[in-house]
Amino acid sequence: MPSTNLIKRDWEKDHVYLVQYPRAGAIPSPSPYALKLETFLRVADIPYTNINSEFKKTSARGQIPFIELNGRQHADSSLIIDSLVETYHKTHLEDLSPTDKATARAFYALLEHHLLWVVFFSRGQDLSWMAGPGGYGRILSGIKAFAFKNVILGQFQKKIRGRCAAQGIGTFTKEEVVDQAKKDLDAVSALLGTKQYLFGNDIKTIDAVAFAHLAELIYTPQFSPEIKAHLETNAANLLAYVDRIKAKYWPDWEETTETQNMNTDWKK
Repeated sequence: MPSTNLIKRDWEKDHVYLVQYPRAGAIPSPSPYALKLETFLRVADIPYTNINSEFKKTSARGQIPFIELNGRQHADSSLIIDSLVETYHKTHLEDLSPTDKATARAFYALLEHHLLWVVFFSRGQDLSWMAGPGGYGRILSGIKAFAFKNVILGQFQKKIRGRCAAQGIGTFTKEEVVDQAKKDLDAVSALLGTKQYLFGNDIKTIDAVAFAHLAELIYTPQFSPEIKAHLETNAANLLAYVDRIKAKYWPDWEETTETQNMNTDWKK
């Protein structure tokens, strides 16, 4: 039976409705989870439509992003991807040898549960950029802009700091966080090597995950310039890797960040 809490009530069969934060000016989504999920939808060639959460809509679990599909809500970006692989028969995106599957799982944990926290740590230090042109400064005005800058951002930053403290990274010094970030980036760089994608010439689900987390580091402000400098000098293959995926699956990146629209007609 369809959910009674649907955002999209006149839904189309087998069409994904992705509910996420509004577009930002520096990156299509400042949420690594949303960017991961939307990139996967593009890689898997699954038809979808974005729905602006307007900073208010969440799933029944209280999560964002989430999707609605065939009258049901699905939350948690990783669980959503697992479900979509099965529903749309996209198992080729996870067709790896047993050894490579084990490696992909380990690197998923590194990206999703370790490197991700470097981004969160940075945002716990400073979120002011989200009120400027790199965030939502161009699409908010009047009382909404004032409330976002002076109330909402502070609340959000405090929440992020609390999550970082609970996870443990919030107790690290900035130097220790930089060191951890460098080690993570070096590991991903070594896995990639000179290959097109992490496991060869064919893109896999793990590449959508890696792209999202690396893009958040590259395109949004970080607390230390050392992280991006390390990418440029010691892991330049990751920059080229992100550029390749961006060119193929995000040809509308510049248009999207300039206009901050939620269009999904991305194929050029």
